[in-house]
Order: sequence, then C-alpha cells, then structure tokens
Amino acid sequence: MARHYVNKCTESRVCVHELLTDFQDRVKVPFGTKHLDACLCVPASVKHVHTAVILTHGAGGDMNFRHLVSLAHTLASNGFFCLRFTCKGLNLAYRVKAYHAVWHYLKSLQKFTVKHIFVGGRSMGCRAAAALARQLSDESEDAVQGVICLSFPLHPPGQTHAHRQRSEDLRGLPEHMPVLFVSGTEDNMCDRVLFEGMVKEMKAQVEVFWLNGGNHGLTRIMAGEPWNKVKIPFPSAVSSVRIHFNHKTDVNVKSLLVENEKVLKLIRSEILQTEIRLLYELLYILNNSFKGNKTFKGLKQVEQCINRLKNMKLNDALQELTDLCPNRIQRGLSIKAGECDVPSQPMLEWLCLRVLGAAHLMSCTLNRCSRAFVLSKQQMKWEEFVILNVVITSLLSRLWVIFRGVLASLSNLYQQLLEFLRDVAEVHPMPFLTGFSLPRDMTAFLGPSHALLLTKQPTNDAKDHKEKQQRRKKSSVKVKNRGKTKKVKEDLGVAIERDLVLDADMKPFLKIFRNLTEGKSLPQESHKAEKKQIFKEQVGEAATFTAMATHLEEMILWCKSQKMEKEKRLLNFLHLKCQRMKCLEAAGYNVQRKLRSFRQEACRAFSPQWPVLNTFSSSATMRRNAHPRTRFQSLRRRLKSPIVSIGVKKKQVKRRRKRTELPVSGPSDDDDQRSRTIYEATSQTTDCNSHDDIDDIFASVGL
Repeated sequence: MARHYVNKCTESRVCVHELLTDFQDRVKVPFGTKHLDACLCVPASVKHVHTAVILTHGAGGDMNFRHLVSLAHTLASNGFFCLRFTCKGLNLAYRVKAYHAVWHYLKSLQKFTVKHIFVGGRSMGCRAAAALARQLSDESEDAVQGVICLSFPLHPPGQTHAHRQRSEDLRGLPEHMPVLFVSGTEDNMCDRVLFEGMVKEMKAQVEVFWLNGGNHGLTRIMAGEPWNKVKIPFPSAVSSVRIHFNHKTDVNVKSLLVENEKVLKLIRSEILQTEIRLLYELLYILNNSFKGNKTFKGLKQVEQCINRLKNMKLNDALQELTDLCPNRIQRGLSIKAGECDVPSQPMLEWLCLRVLGAAHLMSCTLNRCSRAFVLSKQQMKWEEFVILNVVITSLLSRLWVIFRGVLASLSNLYQQLLEFLRDVAEVHPMPFLTGFSLPRDMTAFLGPSHALLLTKQPTNDAKDHKEKQQRRKKSSVKVKNRGKTKKVKEDLGVAIERDLVLDADMKPFLKIFRNLTEGKSLPQESHKAEKKQIFKEQVGEAATFTAMATHLEEMILWCKSQKMEKEKRLLNFLHLKCQRMKCLEAAGYNVQRKLRSFRQEACRAFSPQWPVLNTFSSSATMRRNAHPRTRFQSLRRRLKSPIVSIGVKKKQVKRRRKRTELPVSGPSDDDDQRSRTIYEATSQTTDCNSHDDIDDIFASVGL
C-alpha cells in the first residue's frame, strides 16, 4: 500500500497551493529548550483516521522539499495524517533525538487519536528514521509500523567502503517491520550491487522501487538515455567482420576516415588546448574573489562541459575507428581480393552513440558559452573590471567558434557512420541496440534550434571570386630586382586622411563612447552634474552638522538610485563621521572648525580627480605634515637657556593679559564667547609652538 502511494506521488502533479488551504497546519514541536518547525497535513475525514506518517528532509534543505510536500499531500488526500518537520544538523544522533521528540508529540496529540505511526524521510532523514525505528522496536513492537526510505544514502559519493556502517540500523530492524525503499538507478550515493547485498542481509520485510534514470534527488536525468552516458558499455561482440569490398565500399570508407580525421584534428588541436588552459587559469584566479559572480558561475558551467568531454574519451573511440578501418594500401589490395575486414555493426552502433553524446554535449557547451558571454557583456560597464571582462568575452568567443566547428564535424561524421552502418548491417546483421533507434540525422536529434549551426550560409561564389581577383590586381606591383621582373604582393591597407595635428586627444571620444556603451545619454549626464552642483551648494550653506546629515542622507539615496556605488560608499563614510560630530554638537561643543573642514571633504566626494586617500585624511594630519620644519624649530627653541625663555614668556603673558582682561562683574556667556574669539585670533598670529609649555596654556586663559 505504501508503494502505491509513493508511485502516485512521483507520477502525479499535485497543485500544492490549492492543497495548502485544505490540509496544511503549521505547528511548533517542543525539543528541549527550543521548538522545531513542523507542518501537519490533515485529511478531510479527521474523526476516522488513526494512521500517521512522519517525514523529514536530508542533510541539506528543509521540510519544504518538493518531494516531501507532494508525498505529504498525496497521503493526506488518501486518508493519512502526515507530519513533516525541519531539523537542521549533520549529526545523526541529534537528528534521531529530534525525530523522537516529534514522534512523542504526535502520540500526545489530544485532538486526534493516532494508533499507528510510520516513520520515513529522504536521504539522511531516512537514516534517522531507521535508527529511531530500531530503538523504539526494542521497547515496543507497536511503536512504529513501518519505515519509508527515499534515496537512502548507502555511502558517500565515490566512497563505497562506508556502506556497512550506514546500513547497520537497517540490518538490525526486526522481522515484523516492513521497509520500503525508493531510489534512482543513477544515484551516486547508492551502488545497486551493494544495495542488493544489504537487502539480502536484512531481517525485515523489504520492498524496493527503482526509478529508472533517477538521481539522488529522485529526478529523471538524461543519463537514462543510452547516448548520454559518460562511459557507454563496450559491445561484447566481435569488433570487425569480413565483407565484400568494391569501389563503392572504398569510397564510403575513405569518406568516413576523412570526417573522422577532421574531428580528431579539432579535438587534438593546440589552439583548443591553449584556450582550455586559459579558462582554467581564469577560474583559478577568480575562485576567491568572484565566487558569487554570475559570470564566474557561467565559466564554471563551461568548465563542466569541457571536463565531461574529457571523461567521455571520445578521442580514444575515434582513434579505435581509425585503427579498425583499412588504410589506403589495404583498400587497394582489398579491391583486387574482393573482400576486406571492416568494423562490425555493434562497433559502429556504439560509435554512433558516442558521437550523439558528444554532439549533444557540444550543443550544451555552445548554449553555456553564449549565456556566459551575455553575462560578461552586461558587466562591461563596470570600469574596474573592464579588462577582465574583455579577456573573458574574447575567450568565450573563441571557444564558441571552436566547439561549433566540432559540432559541425560530428554531424558530418555521423552521416558517414550511418551510411556505412547500413552497408555492414546488410551483409552481417548483428544488432547491438534493442530499445533505442538511431536518429536519421543530427538536425532531427538536436532540434531546429541548432539547425543553423550545422549548415553553412549560402554565398555568391562567383561574385566573391571576382572581388578577390580585383583585389589581387590592385595589390600586385612590379618590382625590378637584378634585371628580373617580379610580382610582389603588398598589403596596402585602407587609405586614411591624416590631420595636421599629430597628438590627437582621444579622451573626449572615449568618454562619449563609454557613455554610449553604458546606455547613458548626454541629458542624463547633465542632470547628474546639476544634482552634484546643488549638493555642493547645500553643503556650503549648511550651518550645523544636523543639516549636513540631512543633505548627506538625501544624496546617498540619489546615488543608490543612479547606481553610483563608489560615491555612495564614500558618502556613507562621511555620514557616519557626520553623526559623530552631530552628537558632539548637541553636547554643546564648538565644532565650527570641524564643520568647515567637513564641507571641503563632502564637496570633494564628487571630484573624480581627487584621490580617495586624500578625502579621508583629517585636517590635523595635513597640518602636521605641512609644518615639519616648525616642529623641529620648536624643539630647538625649548633647548635654549631658561633665562631667555622666561623673559620672553613674561612679555607674552603681559601682552595676553591686556588683550583677554575680563570685567570685574564676572564672565557672561557673550564675554566668554568674545574671549574665545580673541584667543583664537591671538593663537593664529603668534607662533604655533608657543603652547608647548603648560604655563603658556594657563596664561592664555588668564590664570
């Protein structure tokens, strides 16, 4: 019965959005100090249902995995409770504890009377379900009625030695426990031979359902087709047969070898190998800094196709065809003898499958090259990556041209293989393919979208020939050398008009060209310039840091809408700095000097010639760097005799006391402000190093 529901789930297309309103109810399952997210699918006839199914996800994902959702709603529509939950974690013991908490929660529900519970899950979830069923079956036989395992991970990919450890809980299940397995034939985490050996060792009642062509995600992949496998099984029949050989057969074999040599020449070409090495170098360089970039992902997809082509070993298969076919001398002798050894029908059919698989891979590679080219072209407007994108687009263009040539050569080779296969099958019929028929041509196999790639565009050959003759006559000149007249071909190029100015300035032209490529028009540029000018005027008129912060926030939003990332980052930094000064201003500090320097920094944010480092440098640092000699002079002045320095200090103190003398009635706010202004003026006129001594600082205040 469980198998019936699983089959119905995988074959049917359930509209989840419609079923959510009828059956789904989200709940929180207590688990220690936290809660697990869960979803309960309730059938329509709630009162008479006593059987429930618990499902959970694998190592990556959650309870909203499409197969779990579809299976839950199918079970609910057929009269079963279904509770699926999410438990993030890669520790199997932790997952088993969470599963036990969900099982206990379902048993303790007072609204429903649950008598029978089935546990299951997908991938790592079914491992946790099997472990829980083994634990509960030792305590009570009626605790769990059965186990459902979707894509059981018998071993990690490529590590078949771990199958004994992962199947320990399944082998420990009791005899009365039914277990259902649903796995794909192309699952790289469940070797079929090892899995069948594990099933024989199990004591429980086991039923297995294999999804033909399904992977670990239980989705059918094209690898189920015989031509789309990396390693197509080699035919066990004889590789060559002896047939009657005549001139017609000689022409067919010769044409087959010519087309086969073209494909081998393209695959083995040094140009293709160089481009592949360049692709690997680019991916190695971009691996750390461009992992989330769409262009990088497109290049990775192209690399996957190239690696698959290498793993197919098409080069070895075509070389074997060359070795089996008779060469020119053998064909001449075979015509006289009347018979010759040629590749057999199973061998030719096997080669046809390899060629079909390679052609489909080439079409997929062309699509991925085009997609990556479009993505890289869209990023051309990023000036900091323009050189990188130029290299990527040129690489993808060359790869596209080479792979298109390989695809066209494979199409011609496939036609020659079919013609020769018909001749051999008539004499020695030994069919190798039983459930698959070879397509009549490559266009019918790939579809109409690639038909233009396999055919050459018609051209007017006569007109082109006349144009070539006229070009040769114009470009040929007679040169006398040692009494002999020779014709020397010279590439004169295209005549151009040179201006009198030798040093032509290309910057205005390049700027206009860049604006056009970026999709910007001159009115948009003028609008941006006006907006920047208005911002500078607002910054210049801002009297407080509060007003400055308001103008900066408006400008940051405008830069974000215009996609000006560099200016937006700079303004964000200035906004943070402005917020700090705004707090000081609210506390009552005098920040007018800082406000003046901040105005200059804000105005420089939209100056393209101003370096970024100078924008962030403080005014105090600039003043220190501007007067290194003054500091050295102050050090020398401090080392002079104390008598001279004391006399000078007394005169300076008297002078400052006269200027900063306060009234007897006490300092008011206006007088305090006036004294600060007088003090700032005197500090600017006197030497900047007069405040080095603590006595001078107190004397300047009037103490």
